[in-house]
Amino acid sequence: NKYYKDNENYQVAAMSMESILSTVDSMMGTVNIAIAAIAAISLLVGGIGVMNIMLVSVTERTREIGLKIAIGAQQSRILWQFLTEAAVLTSMGGILGVATGIGLAEMMSHIMGTPVAISVPACIIAVAFSMVIGVVFGLVPAMKASKLNPIEALRRE
Repeated sequence: NKYYKDNENYQVAAMSMESILSTVDSMMGTVNIAIAAIAAISLLVGGIGVMNIMLVSVTERTREIGLKIAIGAQQSRILWQFLTEAAVLTSMGGILGVATGIGLAEMMSHIMGTPVAISVPACIIAVAFSMVIGVVFGLVPAMKASKLNPIEALRRE
């Protein structure tokens, strides 16, 4: 009789696999949103860094740009020069990042003895997205370079 009384404190619960799956789906959705937010902030910070580097490049090359404009270079040529520079800079960074990721994945795979799956389309999209970020954030410095007044640019030291 004493044992029976103690057993009254226990509760029994049953959960279906569907409810567990919906809970896991909800948690994965939250994790995906957090990862997307972190990636967006990283891209924004990287883009601002590219913009700063390109602005410094424009400032350092003011005389060169002024000379090009003075001898007849079109604004569009100057614009495309700096956009191309930004695209190449960020594409190289994207390629280096993808190569580092592949190398680290292969190293972890070798150490842990687990297979690794590398998606070629994902790598291509990552490099292309890196290039797009470079072009978008390189637009302001390129516009600044293309609109320089050649007389003032050549007067600067």
